[in-house]
Amino acid sequence: MIKLLFVEDDERAIRHARSRVLEEHQDVICDVQNFGDVEDWLTKNTPDIISLDLLLGGLSGEAEVAGQEVYNLIWKSHFCPIIVYSAQPDAQETERPPHPFLRTIKKGKGSPEAFSAAVNDFRPHVDTLRDAEQQVRHEFSVAMRDLAPSVFENISDAAERHRIVTRSGRRRLAAQMDDFSEYEGEEAKQLAPWEHYLCPPVSDDLLLGDILQETDSDAVKPESFRIVLTPSCDLVASGERKPKVQNVLVAKCITMKTGLTKVAMGLDRKTRRDENRLEEYKKILKSSLSQAFIRNIVPFPKYGSHIPTMAADLRQLDLVEFSQINGDNATFQRVASIDSPFRELISWAYMQTACRPGLPDRNIHDWCEEIVALYSN
Repeated sequence: MIKLLFVEDDERAIRHARSRVLEEHQDVICDVQNFGDVEDWLTKNTPDIISLDLLLGGLSGEAEVAGQEVYNLIWKSHFCPIIVYSAQPDAQETERPPHPFLRTIKKGKGSPEAFSAAVNDFRPHVDTLRDAEQQVRHEFSVAMRDLAPSVFENISDAAERHRIVTRSGRRRLAAQMDDFSEYEGEEAKQLAPWEHYLCPPVSDDLLLGDILQETDSDAVKPESFRIVLTPSCDLVASGERKPKVQNVLVAKCITMKTGLTKVAMGLDRKTRRDENRLEEYKKILKSSLSQAFIRNIVPFPKYGSHIPTMAADLRQLDLVEFSQINGDNATFQRVASIDSPFRELISWAYMQTACRPGLPDRNIHDWCEEIVALYSN
């Protein structure tokens, strides 16, 4: 069954839409709550889809916008697909960004049919959210089962037990959720290139590997992006800790074409016409991408409209003032983090580039001949 909640102060305004839904979708059950009662209702119930009116007293001629707080509550704490169903769907002060789990329908002629169609469109989203939630609940139960014996054996204080179970349980849950062994087939276990992004970032603190973009710059231009290289431990600015640095070390980003050219894999016009040579370049590129960095070049995949296909050049460095990252008047905005272990890989790539010992020229030819001679005798 699909549970549909109408947040509406006047049931007359949704009568036709509800009737249409129940007529066309026999597996839908409906409930109606007014603006004042919905928060308490949501603490006890979990709807699959929410229909949200925005106006209080919409049929009285003296309507006022009352849906803003409810919308924020749903979006931040009780997220599920939302249909903004209102006589004035643009009445909210806060702009609603495009989202696949959000529909906006204006009440009026043809709106019951459009509403029913939106419910149908959300069916696969409802199934996806249910499956994901069930998996999280299952893995959380397993995490608690395996963690509790150690906690109770080593910690006697009840308050301390609570803190450790909460913190360690979350960490164990995250680790368990990264296990792809249950998926069948190698392709099913492979991450999409963009899945190593955390966009928007999860942590409040700036981290090594975070992606910065010049404020008000064009998101399709790689040159407007930077990659943070300063260790995360020096960037913590939450709680009672203050960052240990005033300037953040960053690598400048370049186009992938420029990056490939820098490592002698540029595709010239002749290459584009020669399919055999192009296939050879593809083999070299795939081999390099499997290592996740090519000499001093770290490739980054495209992520929707937020991040273009680009590369970081670990030899093109800059310092950005910590105070100039994020905020209304900042030079750079933090747009994404990199998930582990890809974050650590960026650190490793930088160490390979910047921390190599300087060695004098050696006669590699004679050395090679010396070793080969051992196997020739």
